[in-house]
Amino acid sequence: MLGVTLITFYLSYAMGDPLAAYVTERTTEEQYEMLAEKHGVNEPIYVQYFTYLKAVITLDWGYSEVLNQDVSEALKYRFAATLELSILAFIVAVATAIPLGIFSSIRQNRWEDHAIRFFALAGSAIPIFWFALFLQYFSSVTLDKFMPELNWPISLRYDPILWEITNPIEMSTNFLLIDAIAAGSWIHFKDALQHMILPATVLAYSSMATIIRLMRGNMLDVLGQDYIRTAKSKGLSESQITYNHGAPNAMIPTVTLLGMGFAGLINGSVLTETIFTWPGLGAWAITAMRSLDVSAILAYTLFAAFLYIIANLIVDILYAFLDPRVELSGHSSVAEIVVVSLSILLLILTYFSIDLAVLSGMATLVALIAFSSYSMGQRFLKNPADTWLIFLFGGTLFIVLSILSGFFIKILLISLIFYLGYLAYHLDDLKSSLEPKFDEFKRTIYQISKNPLTILGLLLVLSLISIAFLAPWLAPPSDNQRDPMKMEEHFQFNFNPQPPCYSSCTADAGEENGYILGSTDRGYDIYYGIIWGSRTSLDVAVKVVFTGTFIAVAIGAVSGYYGGRVDDIVMRITDVFIAIPGLVLALAIIAVTEDASIEMLMYALIIVGWPGFTRIIRAEALRIRKLPYIEAAKASGASDFRIIFKHVIPNCITSVIVIATMDMGGIVLSLAALGFLGFGGGPDLAEWGKLVSFGQDDILLGQWWGFFFPGLAIALWALGFYLLGDGIRDILDPKQRN
Repeated sequence: MLGVTLITFYLSYAMGDPLAAYVTERTTEEQYEMLAEKHGVNEPIYVQYFTYLKAVITLDWGYSEVLNQDVSEALKYRFAATLELSILAFIVAVATAIPLGIFSSIRQNRWEDHAIRFFALAGSAIPIFWFALFLQYFSSVTLDKFMPELNWPISLRYDPILWEITNPIEMSTNFLLIDAIAAGSWIHFKDALQHMILPATVLAYSSMATIIRLMRGNMLDVLGQDYIRTAKSKGLSESQITYNHGAPNAMIPTVTLLGMGFAGLINGSVLTETIFTWPGLGAWAITAMRSLDVSAILAYTLFAAFLYIIANLIVDILYAFLDPRVELSGHSSVAEIVVVSLSILLLILTYFSIDLAVLSGMATLVALIAFSSYSMGQRFLKNPADTWLIFLFGGTLFIVLSILSGFFIKILLISLIFYLGYLAYHLDDLKSSLEPKFDEFKRTIYQISKNPLTILGLLLVLSLISIAFLAPWLAPPSDNQRDPMKMEEHFQFNFNPQPPCYSSCTADAGEENGYILGSTDRGYDIYYGIIWGSRTSLDVAVKVVFTGTFIAVAIGAVSGYYGGRVDDIVMRITDVFIAIPGLVLALAIIAVTEDASIEMLMYALIIVGWPGFTRIIRAEALRIRKLPYIEAAKASGASDFRIIFKHVIPNCITSVIVIATMDMGGIVLSLAALGFLGFGGGPDLAEWGKLVSFGQDDILLGQWWGFFFPGLAIALWALGFYLLGDGIRDILDPKQRN
């Protein structure tokens, strides 16, 4: 939690003058100095941090300019709205996902399994905001056309006329369903539930997709265990084996996801609440971000991080109770205990005395720096060969900078030329080694041919990448366009969105055959935006994934292999970043820099994404280092460098490939979400999320094409990579092969 406060404290000052909320045009210099003294802004930076920390502890989180009320009061009201929606979505997701995951596992590789896996992967691939807009269109236009008497609500939390004018009831808890039950009013209960159904469905579908996949994988692992075969030999029925023995044991690892998934609903609510005008934390966060309401932004970030930490703690406790093999104390190393103890002590001191907290904090910081320096110095003195670690991280930094600067392709081509020369020099050895690899390739092709979903994913990926490369021929820019990535406006012809037109029509913009996929209210050609937007998505996804992969492999492999203090330090840093909602952190970074370019979007996604990569690779390294062949390599005198690069990292490649493939879809979803919210790239950049936002306001008019086609492109991109990554995981996992 202290790490989160450090980040939010930095953001509070990076966002501008901390006294901006109290300063007007009439504020004199003397008054400004008095305000600075009152709020401690004139104090040294470390003193200001502890003052800020005391304010956090005492819930003095400032004043929200957007809501014109104290942040603490706003949190109380907004949290109730978000929590009520999240609980309903969570119940629906769990009640649906777990039975589907179990059924999918017992029908492995049959049409039912393929259908459920497609349903699950589609839930992960479909952008939340696009699905929400689709439901709004269906309810307000399609459903209203056939059943107008329903009049299904598509926004707000309740009917204000019913709740505040015609039949008001007391909202003591601010949980509308509970308040309606307490008042004994079925009308209010029905109204609140109707308003919840659409946003809860959006949140539930995105959550259940991950739970289905995890539950299916856990069940497949459990059903292959010896005790399951013993139960079959005793004559137990399939249902008894599945639900009495398999499902309870498969639920144990799923509990971890359920806890984190519930905390993640807070992150997902950012988009959902914005679209449905839901007065929760998510909508407040976006409004605050657009208005640079610093107090509100920091409060939401801190609160979301706190929820994540609490969920993580509850999950650890539940995990220990569910699995007797896990000891609760086993989750905490000595270093973790020390860190937590010092944090609690520092918080207590801050509450009572700022000066004493400053002295203690500075002493602790100096001690940590001295201890770390001494430990690292001792390590390199005893093991001079470990200096390769410095070159490893230096090389990783060089590769990351080369990717971001655009020089990586040149480096890759030069490396490829040298590698081809090496292969040509060892041609005979190459020929002898190709035969077993060719046999493995044929087995891989056979595995792919057995899985229609993998084939579909591969076709989608190849198609979309081809579109990106063939963009100049598929959608040639006009002669007056300086940058083909910038969409051309046609305001001079027609301000109204034009519907799709395929033949025998003339658009107001003067094009011979009109707009193939329609146009937006800004005159942008949707077809052109989708074609060239594929280049934006491909460029960002490749750079972010490659960068995250290099960082994760370097840090995660070293951290997992060495363990101990190195691992503790790395994991505490990653935990800090993971605790902060990714979308909100990315938005905060963009706001701080006041740079909404596509490059800054990419940097923000890298900062948000690298901890997840690192944790997975570290987990793989922890598993691999305990295997017998690693112990044999150590016994034979192999160096750490040789073991990590010859044994640990190559055996992590399977996970790296799967993660990188699936993250190619996840990064595009994040990019589209930021674009939809209005951050990044400018209004005329060819980017799919931005195009969806252009069509958002035209839904009630029945103009569906503005949001439908760009959202479909995002979904197909993500679905293609998810299907391909899921198939690769099954192919590379020998336990999944038949």
